[in-house]
Amino acid sequence: MAAVSPETGQALRDGCARFNAREFLEAHEAWETAWRRDDGPDRVLLQSLIMVAAACVKATRGEPRGTVKLLTSALELMPATHDEAGLSLEDFRVKVEAALVEAQRWHEGGAPFVPAFTLQAR
Repeated sequence: MAAVSPETGQALRDGCARFNAREFLEAHEAWETAWRRDDGPDRVLLQSLIMVAAACVKATRGEPRGTVKLLTSALELMPATHDEAGLSLEDFRVKVEAALVEAQRWHEGGAPFVPAFTLQAR
């Protein structure tokens, strides 16, 4: 697979920093900007990250149904690995799966899901 373009790499790093600072909307915007201009294999990764960030926005707005729907869709798209991106996707996928379980409990009447997981660069 080809290396991530410098622009996409920067957007991935910027979005990662924003996501980890719990600035989910800003992370979404950073990744979406790259997604709009990238027509290569990185689009699927970017789209899955956008969905995770959007799910976290929904969670902070008290919308359990949307949170569950977006996390489910993100996991369906998220590549198992994407070494060229420089992100620890394997670890992140596990965190998103755990977040989905919490969000589903919330949707079924449990305690609200509060996004507190991070995405690490390698």
